[in-house]
Amino acid sequence: MSMSKFDLIVIGGGVGGAGVAIKASSYGQKVAIIEQRDWGGTTVNRGSTPKKVLLAAAEAHRHFETQVFSETTPDINWEKLAAYRDNIVNQTAVKFKTRFQSNGITTYEGHAEFLNNHEVTVNGQTLSATNIVTASGAHPKELRFSGSQFVQHSGSFFRSEQLPSKIVIMGAGIIAFAMASIANEAGAEVVMLQHDAVALRGYDHEFVGLLIDDLKQRGVRFQFNNEVKEIKSVDNCLHVLTQQSSITTDVIYTALGREANISGLHLEQAGVKYTKHGISVNDYLQTSQSNIYAVGDCAVTGVPQLANYAIYQGKYLGDSLSKTLAFPIKYQLPVTAVFSMPRLAQAGVTVQQANEQSDKYQVKSMSLAHWLNYQRNHDEQARLKLIINRQSQQVVGAEAYSYSADDLINYLAILIQQNISVKRLHDLFLAYPSTATDLYGIWV
Repeated sequence: MSMSKFDLIVIGGGVGGAGVAIKASSYGQKVAIIEQRDWGGTTVNRGSTPKKVLLAAAEAHRHFETQVFSETTPDINWEKLAAYRDNIVNQTAVKFKTRFQSNGITTYEGHAEFLNNHEVTVNGQTLSATNIVTASGAHPKELRFSGSQFVQHSGSFFRSEQLPSKIVIMGAGIIAFAMASIANEAGAEVVMLQHDAVALRGYDHEFVGLLIDDLKQRGVRFQFNNEVKEIKSVDNCLHVLTQQSSITTDVIYTALGREANISGLHLEQAGVKYTKHGISVNDYLQTSQSNIYAVGDCAVTGVPQLANYAIYQGKYLGDSLSKTLAFPIKYQLPVTAVFSMPRLAQAGVTVQQANEQSDKYQVKSMSLAHWLNYQRNHDEQARLKLIINRQSQQVVGAEAYSYSADDLINYLAILIQQNISVKRLHDLFLAYPSTATDLYGIWV
């Protein structure tokens, strides 16, 4: 059997794998990348890309409603929206594969299995490399109760061809709130079930409360401290029996987290250690085998399983594998966003962390609702909290709640990471009126 030899093999053609492969290729390494299902991975095909297309339509609908011609607000045509979404997703997936090939990376489509710590097989062909990176992603957690086979995962919602009239969502995290916001704005009846009393763990309790209240006013029903016990399919409807109630719905989705895609890789044949949580790695993203690495959702890294972290890890590793001296990965500033309606976003030290260390941090709260950029968009509850280091008086964190919170938090993240002073900010010349020029009045 012939063997193809490479400097680097990447298992997984999603955003994390892409970062590694393209970076390493740019340094002249001979790279191969293997994708079993969809180029671009979950992010492009069943996650952020379709989600943002659907969210854009939902936000346009909400914006239309708030303006003076609200009496004529049309319904969202989900079938047309789905067709447009699929076009965008397909184009993006094709671009992923094309980008690999245009960078001289050899692409393989199929299931990869380790033969040893230097060799993998795909479609009956053996590939060999000095280094191997696993970027195989994750899949929805398996549910174990009677009728769990009727539960669909969040990716099914983001790729649905029709919008069900009644929807139940299991979970109260980032993905669950995005699904609920989109479905609610598009006209569906939405119920959210959470096993405990905590929603959007890690975000500011006050802002989370504002978001929940806002969604409640628009018809979303929340059931906390509640779990599904059984699901039955009767007359084309699902009867969901929970600890507290019984719900009749058209579809039930899970957004209860994800598990690493590692079964079937035969990691043990390569001597790579792993647990039920994923592949164990050190601060260099290195596994128990010194020439095998892991990035993204399949790796246990101690950071959120979000696309921006996978991309960052991929780029870091692509650089690291191409240099003589490697340095441990360092995440400069945690930045996350909830693409709900309105949105939540945070960067750096969180409000919760600041409250736990009140001797070290001060929290400065401000309303943005009366600022022009928020008034013109009817963003009546826009809020911002800055976390200030008491000793240095520097801003070290921020949390925002508004329909444009993600844009604002990214500006603030740049200011924090670059240690921009008030004077330096006011020396910048920015377009007015815009979210950027609002920083003149925000930065302390």
